[in-house]
Amino acid sequence: MVYWGRREMTRLTRAISVFEALPGSTRGILWMIFATCNYAATYAIVRHLSSDFTVFQLVFFRSLCGVVFMAPWLIRNGAGVLKTNHFGSYAVRSTLNYGGMLLLVFALATLPLQDVTGLMFTSPLFTVLFVVLILGEGAGPRRWAALIIGFMGAMIIIRPGFQELSLGAIGVIGTSCAYALINVSTKKLAKTDSSNKIVYYDFLLMTALGVLPAIWFWNEVRLEHIVWILAMGVVSALARQGIIRALAVGEASVVMPFNFLKLPFTVCLGFVFFAENPDLLTGIGAAVIFGSSYYIARREAALKARESDKPPPPNV
Repeated sequence: MVYWGRREMTRLTRAISVFEALPGSTRGILWMIFATCNYAATYAIVRHLSSDFTVFQLVFFRSLCGVVFMAPWLIRNGAGVLKTNHFGSYAVRSTLNYGGMLLLVFALATLPLQDVTGLMFTSPLFTVLFVVLILGEGAGPRRWAALIIGFMGAMIIIRPGFQELSLGAIGVIGTSCAYALINVSTKKLAKTDSSNKIVYYDFLLMTALGVLPAIWFWNEVRLEHIVWILAMGVVSALARQGIIRALAVGEASVVMPFNFLKLPFTVCLGFVFFAENPDLLTGIGAAVIFGSSYYIARREAALKARESDKPPPPNV
């Protein structure tokens, strides 16, 4: 048994060495694929648990798992790492995150997984829209055109007038708006606070917000549920880590297109476990949304690169 453990550890070390020797963009792509698999698994587990628990319980379980999983980071750095001058911003951010997650869990319980995934691609579009409206950043005709086309993609999925506008679809759009506002606030907080600190505050404050509603709308937790609850926390944490690592080692313009793999993964899980048939219009709408978001991201990156190449203004 000891020999087997050493042999497997040696293989694991070699595999890590091979992975670390890959180019940054390649590692970023692999991390992004890893993240999309875990996001799809998170959606599927939430759908599975939604038949036994209320949305308030599921959001509370997810937040509590995040606090527990990040406990080693807090212990290693000490409670002083949580000192901040922006607690109000964290409180607003966590309230938005809590509301957005409630709507997302409700949507996952009532809509096909592929529809939820496709509509969640609108979050970057809302982020750009709020950056323009709230932070006052400029927007040219190409940016506005891409936004309009992206939201037309959402209409392809929702199909208002051809099918009933469901509360689940409204919930996903609400989640995208909430997450977009969170992205805007992250731009400000990230200038002074670390990403781990921002994430931990999210989990901590969402747990505090969610404990009373979860107790009020409590359903019995049986032993077989605990495995699924822990699995939800694990795959959700792995998904978040995958996104962070993908963007840390690879160029966003290279790795972000692979985020679209989240859709086929959720389609497969929905088909196998929930008898959800693939929908062509959902795929087309999601592709339109993602394509417009990617175009905006690439254009912004190109404009920033062009600005950085400009000579500095002469001293006056």
